[in-house]
Amino acid sequence: MKLYHRKNKKKILYYKKKQKIYNYLEQLNICSIINIIIKFFILLIILFWHPKSKKGDKEQTKNINTKIKVAMCTVCKRENKYIKHFIEYHKKLGYNHFYLYDRNDIGDEKLTDVQAVKDGIKEGFITVIPFHDPASAFAAHSYYDCYENYSSLYDWLSFFDVDEYLVLEPRNSSIQDFLDNPRYNNCENIQFNWRVFTDNEKLDYEDKPLIERFPVESDYKYERKHIKSTIRGKLDYNKFKRNESPHSVYDNIKACTCSGKETNTEYYTWPADLEYASLNHYVTKTVREFFEKRYRERGDPDKMDSAYKSYGFYYFFRINKKTKEKVDIYNQLFHTNYQ
Repeated sequence: MKLYHRKNKKKILYYKKKQKIYNYLEQLNICSIINIIIKFFILLIILFWHPKSKKGDKEQTKNINTKIKVAMCTVCKRENKYIKHFIEYHKKLGYNHFYLYDRNDIGDEKLTDVQAVKDGIKEGFITVIPFHDPASAFAAHSYYDCYENYSSLYDWLSFFDVDEYLVLEPRNSSIQDFLDNPRYNNCENIQFNWRVFTDNEKLDYEDKPLIERFPVESDYKYERKHIKSTIRGKLDYNKFKRNESPHSVYDNIKACTCSGKETNTEYYTWPADLEYASLNHYVTKTVREFFEKRYRERGDPDKMDSAYKSYGFYYFFRINKKTKEKVDIYNQLFHTNYQ
């Protein structure tokens, strides 16, 4: 009987303790505790989770070596349709500033009317210089002006046209990292060889970068011998000789190829050195664009001799595949404008 009472007493004590626990839990606000736990986990997610960047974002936000400053000097003659993509491409490559020498004629759309140019001027990385030098060597003269006025501000200056896109190897290089390579320590003028590209069987203008529109290189490899220059800044240009050429800009400075090999050539490098870089030259684009560039900018067609007129025709088809459709378009354009 006593054993029964002892067991019964233990059960009573157990239920009393259990009841106390239930009473205690009822006094707590369970919902508020759950809310606190949820907020705690949300805070952890915010602190330690980062969204993955897209592949394209990585390319656009690659590290730029801020110790080296590089400028671009460019002559613009009716290049309004192409200047936006040229600037965007080379800005991603790392160029810090663009000096655009505006040779548009009176009545043409001003270079400063292009929205991308307006934005660049406002943001401080574009300077437009009206330049109407009547000399036949106007391109070289604009380059001299650019170097003599702005070279003290930069470590290097490139002298490229709007139809020339610099391609570096490896492709994810910035222009700063490229120029910071020890192979250029003794170079004052780096000469980049051309690679000339076809019309890609296209006939009309498209609002896209030239490097995307025309991916096929021409079989006419002779043009590869041409070079364009990137010159070290802060040099004493009074010691250099002007050569009137847009290709090498100055003589009497230490020139080298893109692989750092010294060269004595002024205007050409042959065989072409394409080991670390090339200057992709989209010289013709489409037949309609070629016609507009080659003939319209010459002004008075009566002053063009027959040799020049025929040279343009044959030059276009040295670079591009000759088809009846292209020949017909070319002849129609010539007849409509100059007959």
